[in-house]
Amino acid sequence: MPRPDMPDTGATPGPEGSSLPDKKLVSWKEIATYLGREVRTVQRWEETEGLPVHRHEHLKKSTVYAYPTELDAWFKKRQPVDDPEADAAFVPKPDIADVPSDAENGEAIRSVNAPVPAYKPEPSPPSGRAERPPPKGRRVTILLAAAAILCLAGYGVYRWIFPAAGSHDRVRLVVLPFSNLSGDPKQDYISAGLTDEITTQLGRLDPRHLSVIAPTSAKLVSHEAITQIGQKLQVKYVLEGSVQSVASQIRIDVRLIETSDASYAWTQSFTRQLSDFLQVESDVSDTVGRQILAALPVPSAPKPSKAVRAGTVHASSPEVAKSRDDYLRGLFAWYSRGDWRGIDDLRSSIDSFQQAIKEDPSYAEAYAGLAAATAILGQVPNDGLPPLEAKPRAREAAQHALQLDPRLAEAHAVLGNVAMSYDWGGGLDTAEKELQRAVELNPNDSTSHEWYAHLLIVQGRNSEALAEARRALDLSPVSPLFHTVLAETHYYARDYDAAIEEAQQVVKLHPDFLLAQFWLGSAYREKKMYPQAVQTFDHARKLSGDNPAMLMAYGHAQAVAGNTQEARAALAKLEQARGTHYMPSLYLAAIHVGLGEKDEAFRLLDVALQERVDRLVYLKVEPISDPLRSDSRFAQLLGKIGLH
Repeated sequence: MPRPDMPDTGATPGPEGSSLPDKKLVSWKEIATYLGREVRTVQRWEETEGLPVHRHEHLKKSTVYAYPTELDAWFKKRQPVDDPEADAAFVPKPDIADVPSDAENGEAIRSVNAPVPAYKPEPSPPSGRAERPPPKGRRVTILLAAAAILCLAGYGVYRWIFPAAGSHDRVRLVVLPFSNLSGDPKQDYISAGLTDEITTQLGRLDPRHLSVIAPTSAKLVSHEAITQIGQKLQVKYVLEGSVQSVASQIRIDVRLIETSDASYAWTQSFTRQLSDFLQVESDVSDTVGRQILAALPVPSAPKPSKAVRAGTVHASSPEVAKSRDDYLRGLFAWYSRGDWRGIDDLRSSIDSFQQAIKEDPSYAEAYAGLAAATAILGQVPNDGLPPLEAKPRAREAAQHALQLDPRLAEAHAVLGNVAMSYDWGGGLDTAEKELQRAVELNPNDSTSHEWYAHLLIVQGRNSEALAEARRALDLSPVSPLFHTVLAETHYYARDYDAAIEEAQQVVKLHPDFLLAQFWLGSAYREKKMYPQAVQTFDHARKLSGDNPAMLMAYGHAQAVAGNTQEARAALAKLEQARGTHYMPSLYLAAIHVGLGEKDEAFRLLDVALQERVDRLVYLKVEPISDPLRSDSRFAQLLGKIGLH
C-alpha cells in the first residue's frame, strides 16, 4: 500500500488468492530491477527456474508483467544461484519483448517519494505472525553494508553525470532523504544517516564541478514533484532511494533522475546476503563498476573516498558496528534540531556521539559531531551550557578529531567557531584560518560558509560577509536558517530594509521560525518602527514560551519605545528565570541599555565578559550598543574582548 503521505500509484489487485494489493512490474527491466539482477538473468530464470512471469498477448508481440509477492515467494523457495556463464550463453526467445517506459506511456510526473518500479515490503508470513526485526548486531551490520553500497552508488552517479573528462560545467545535485521501508519509524535514523553519508561523500568528490545541496533544503522539498524540485533548488539531478532490511538481507534502491523531464538517468537495485560484509562491498562494487563505470570511462575522474571509515571494515566487531549505529543516531538528532528550540535534540546528539566514541575511540567523525553540537549548545541563543564549559569541551573534541583525520572539514570549522566566539582577540585570525581551511576541504558544507560569514560580520567586512552568506544559501536554497542568516547579515550591514524584506519572506513561509522573527523585529526596531518591533517580539516571545533571548528582545524594544513598565516586567521575568538555570548576563544588560541605565548595563557586561558570552564579540558592530559608544568604558570593554 502507498504510504499515507504519498499519492496513489495505481497499484492493481494481486494474483488470485492474494488479499494484498500488489503493484505490477510491467517490463523485464522492472522485474530485473526488483530482483537486483540483469534482464538476461531473470529471462533465463523464467525459462530454466520457473520464475513466475505473466504475459499480455498482442497482435504483434507479447508484453510481460509480474507481481512482487509472487517473485518474493518464488525467490524464497527456489533460492536461485547466479551463474554469469549461463547468462552469457542464454539467448532469449524472439517473442520476448519489453514495454515502453512509464514516461513513454504518458504517466504523470510522480511525487518524489512515490514508489517506482519499487521494492515493496514483503507480506507477513502465511501464519499471520509479524516477522521479528533482526537483532541489534545484525541491524548495524546491515547499516554498514548499506553505507558502503551508497558510497559506491554515489561514485557511479558521479561518473554518469560527468561522462567526459575535463568538463568544467558545475552541476547541481540534491540527495533526497532515503525512504525507510522497514515499517518502523524508529529506524528512520538509519535511512537519514545513510542519506547524510552519500550527501557528504558526493559533496567531497569534486566540489569544483559538482555542487550538492545541503540536507536541510533536501528535506524541505522531499515531497514535491521532481520538476518542482529542479526549479526551486536549480538542480539538474535528483538522487533518491530506499532502504529495507529483511532478516539477513538488505535491499537498497538508488535512482538518479533528471529534473527537466523527471526521466531516469541511472538506476540500480541491490538485494544481497550479509553473511560477509566485505564480500557484499566487493559484489556491489563490481556490479556498479560493470554497469556504470565501464560504460562511461573517465580517465581523469578522482578516486572515490570511502563513506565507511577504514576501521569499520571489521564489521564482525560488535563495538565498531554499534558505534556506527550510535553515530547515525547522533546525526539524525543534529539535523532534527531546527532553530534554537532544538536544545533537546542537541543534547540527544551529544549523548549519541559520546556513546559512539566510547565504543570506538578512533571514530574521527563522531568526535567532530560531538564538537559541533557542544559548541552550538554553549552559545546564544541556545544557552544549554555555560560557555566556560561548552567551548573548551568542543575545542578538545575537534582537536581529537583532527588527530585522527587532519582533513576533516567539520572539525576545522568547529575550531574556527571556538576561536571566534571564545578566544577573541588574536583568536579572530585563528578563526579565519580554520574556517577558510574548512571551506577549502569541503566547499559544499553550508555550515562552514555560515560560520565564516559570521566572522566577517564581526570584522566589519560586510560585502564579504554577504557573499559568504549567499554561498551558504546557494547550497541550501530553501532553508529558513540560511535565509535568516542573510537577513542577519543585512542587519549588521545596517541595511534594515533588505533585512526586513528577507526576514519577512521567511516568516511568511515559516511563521514559527523564531530566528527570523528575531531579526525581523530587530530591523524594525532600528528603523524606529517600534509598534511593529514590539508586536513581532511579543508574538515570538509567546510562541517560544518566554524564551530568554526573545524575552530580552521584547523588553529592550519596549524600553526604547518608551514603555518602561513593560520593559521592567520583562526584566523581572529574566531575573526570576536566572535563578533556575544558566542565562547570559548580556540579556539583562541589553534591557538596561534600552532603559538608559548605563552604569548597570556596563556592570552586567563585565559579568558577561567573565562568563565568556559569545555574542560579546559582536559589540563593535551591534546597533544596540550605539548608546554606549561615546562612553570611555565601552572602548575599555572592546579592548578586553580584543576588538580595536
